[in-house]
Amino acid sequence: MTPSFPPGKIERASLPARDQTLSAHIAFSFPRTPVEPGMTPATRDLVRVGEVRRVCSAKLRGWGLQHCVDPALLLLSELVTNAIWHGSDHRIGVRLSRTSTEVKIQAWGGPVTALTARAPDALDEHGRGLLLVSTIADGWGINDAGWVWCTIVINSGAG
Repeated sequence: MTPSFPPGKIERASLPARDQTLSAHIAFSFPRTPVEPGMTPATRDLVRVGEVRRVCSAKLRGWGLQHCVDPALLLLSELVTNAIWHGSDHRIGVRLSRTSTEVKIQAWGGPVTALTARAPDALDEHGRGLLLVSTIADGWGINDAGWVWCTIVINSGAG
């Protein structure tokens, strides 16, 4: 199923010149329950993160990228969870794609113009998601349509 909102353009991380031809992708969306800012999202929305992980895990394995599954699912979980918690739209969009050199994960919960990885206090329950993304991903950012994206470089000879 394709997202029901503007798809935007696919961004590329700043990587050495390699073949960046899109070779496979999956895109889908699901409804998000409206909540007041600062309130905990509906449980049924948060359960979707696990469903998204299962679908994308199967897709990565089908692409022969077993070595990317664990980091990709962690990054995917962070981006989709952020979209659910902080999104402004009634739908959450997810895209997973691969080229010969990278896997790209994208999430959309409404237009985003800026993100900052912050340093939470040791006892803070939230606030580590983008710190994890910036540490694990080989690149991350926001595209012109407000999709938050990150990439994982596929090692030479793998996939």
